[in-house]
Amino acid sequence: MAGDEYDELVVGAGVTGLTTALLLARGARRVAVVTAEPVGGGSSGRSAGIVSQLHGSAYRRLAGETARRNAAAYRAMNAAGFDLIAELLAESGTPHERRDAVLVALRPGGARLIDDEHLAAHRAGLRLEKRQRLDLPFAHHGALRLPDQVLVDPGRLLTALAVAARNAGAEIVERERVIDVDVRRGHVRVETGAGERSAARLVLATGTPVLDRGLYALKTQPFRIMAVVGTTPDASLPMTTALGPGAVSTTVATGADGRLVGIGAAHPVGTDGPESRHLAALEAQVRGLVPGFERVGSWSGQDYRPFNPIAFVGALPRGLGSVTFATGYDGWGLTQGAAAGIRIAGDLLGRPRPRWATTIGRRVTRPPSMVIGARADLRAAATRVGSLRRIAPADLALLADGQGLVHRTDEGAVATSLIDGVVSSVTASCSRCGGRVAWNDVELGWDCPVCGSRFSPQGEVVEGAARGRLRPASGVPRDGSPI
Repeated sequence: MAGDEYDELVVGAGVTGLTTALLLARGARRVAVVTAEPVGGGSSGRSAGIVSQLHGSAYRRLAGETARRNAAAYRAMNAAGFDLIAELLAESGTPHERRDAVLVALRPGGARLIDDEHLAAHRAGLRLEKRQRLDLPFAHHGALRLPDQVLVDPGRLLTALAVAARNAGAEIVERERVIDVDVRRGHVRVETGAGERSAARLVLATGTPVLDRGLYALKTQPFRIMAVVGTTPDASLPMTTALGPGAVSTTVATGADGRLVGIGAAHPVGTDGPESRHLAALEAQVRGLVPGFERVGSWSGQDYRPFNPIAFVGALPRGLGSVTFATGYDGWGLTQGAAAGIRIAGDLLGRPRPRWATTIGRRVTRPPSMVIGARADLRAAATRVGSLRRIAPADLALLADGQGLVHRTDEGAVATSLIDGVVSSVTASCSRCGGRVAWNDVELGWDCPVCGSRFSPQGEVVEGAARGRLRPASGVPRDGSPI
């Protein structure tokens, strides 16, 4: 439409959104990026900065759930994303390190996992070096090595992408959350907290689509990844992913400054007990891998696990050809996010698709993946039902600072928390999908287990696809007086 402000409007300023904007701007398109957080404030900025084509035991899963050609396309997709990021870092002079990436098994029985991953990756075209032992400070049983991968501060990576996009002509608008979208063929109108913007096409690079068309909230599972950072006597560790019981992984890496980052304890959002338990478990795992580790900080990131084992990228169903999206990186969003940007920008610019993009775009979801998805959806849905007890003022008085609970009132389910002596009560149903929220005792807020949206104690949207806050509720007075 001639009156549109932009050719493309990109929502989200992580790796996917900024890569897409950069490539579109280089193609002489009028493009803007709108982000609710500052650049680097989303999940990409809370990653460990590991840019690697070795994705834990991903190829073993692919071998069991999808065709071999799709696994090969996954390998080629990640190679394309890796090359784009490596080239950008080199061109911009952004500090980064070239490191080996390794995968090891912690238990004797895990050696078979290493064998299976090696074979599956080889069939997909990823050549990994198989070793019985590596020079690591902990016992392990078999290892795979992929040399010359990248370790970078994620904030610096995103800054480099943003600078490159702006230099190419893209506009980046920070701290504007999308509230509503009106989609028509060849035209979209986006309402943000600061006003309206219009474009011929919309790109949703928000982790999970902020529009509910295509039911991607039910085709992916939001999960939280814990992270710790600290000091260690051993500053020579490669980027190491260690497989424990049930192929549960913990990844550790040391930077040039000697600080060690550990990530792991991945778990479904809002359905698997207190977040503090997962944080403690990760710290214990890192201490077991790296003797002498001392934690100095922690955080968490969020990603979406696709029930089909490859990320969803392409035209959004019922988007009238005007909306493109990407979601479901399963914790490996730096290479996959860059690759998604390559595909989305190429499609919008009318360029021939890489073979890997064509192959992935035609894949189907097989029964094993459908079963995994059904089980996860049922588990999340179970949080919406069940009995909740009423609480009295005397019960609420037992809340310790930093705690929250969901309870029943005449208004329905209510979420009440106590932070710095202030009691806040909000409706307990997510404003996007109705999931009953759960208290996050590490980040002190409410999490939706269905769509992964996060809310402050006062109900404001912190992260995710929810476009509306949780409404204030009366709750139960702490001392018998109105809240």
